[in-house]
Amino acid sequence: MAHLAKQETGSGRGLRLDPYHTSHLLNVGDKSYKISRNGVVVKKTMTMGKEIAMAVPAKAFKGVAARAIEDENGLVTVTLELLHHDPELCVPLLYANNMDDIAADWHSWSRLMKLPMLVVDMENNPTAVTKQLGALMVEDPIARRKRITTVRHRPNFLRRRKMGIVGKVEKLTAAELIARR
Repeated sequence: MAHLAKQETGSGRGLRLDPYHTSHLLNVGDKSYKISRNGVVVKKTMTMGKEIAMAVPAKAFKGVAARAIEDENGLVTVTLELLHHDPELCVPLLYANNMDDIAADWHSWSRLMKLPMLVVDMENNPTAVTKQLGALMVEDPIARRKRITTVRHRPNFLRRRKMGIVGKVEKLTAAELIARR
């Protein structure tokens, strides 16, 4: 079942889409968004009354971006959005003031959509957030090879075996084998 959210402009109320719902329906102005973990379907009503729909896969987005906006009273509002290179296809996910909730949702959306976490500065330039554990950078481990390759490229069953050492060869005759005396 789709979770229905509605953005009311000018009401001062925030918007929050739960990242753990399977899909969301969001109406903002003349656009409607159907958001799922696989991507977003954007529907827009054109000037002639025709409605167009566009499916945007999750990998088409740059990441989950956080923007901080300070008003004249000093109150900071943070917005989370799925950032796309086309501003018409950017999808709002959250408008809030509580930093703990923002951080939790930001991390959850990023992990579930498999997109990087981005911070948007005053000039609208997105910057990726690095993964750190204290002062250490945390990255995905480098893939290791299964086995060490040799120069001669021997098959696997020959790699395990060692070459035998041949000692002094003695020739035996039948007379020596049948000794009757």
